[in-house]
Amino acid sequence: MAKSLSDKKRQANPRRGLITAFLIYGTMVVGLLGYFVVFPESMTESTQAEAARTQTLTKPVRYEAVIANWNRYRNKDARADAR
Repeated sequence: MAKSLSDKKRQANPRRGLITAFLIYGTMVVGLLGYFVVFPESMTESTQAEAARTQTLTKPVRYEAVIANWNRYRNKDARADAR
């Protein structure tokens, strides 16, 4: 009788592992689906090329502002040195 119980335990362990893995995977899938149902605006409709183009359009403006500020700062120093 003891031998038949150990055989049943050996068969139950792989099944238990498969069921646990399936439950974890199912929970992850349901969680992701629920996230995108609750927060649909987080999904972007633009492509990566559009995002890159927008980013490159804004960067030169920032650099131009930094250069303009640096020129103002140097002009103030030059005027102070001239006095």
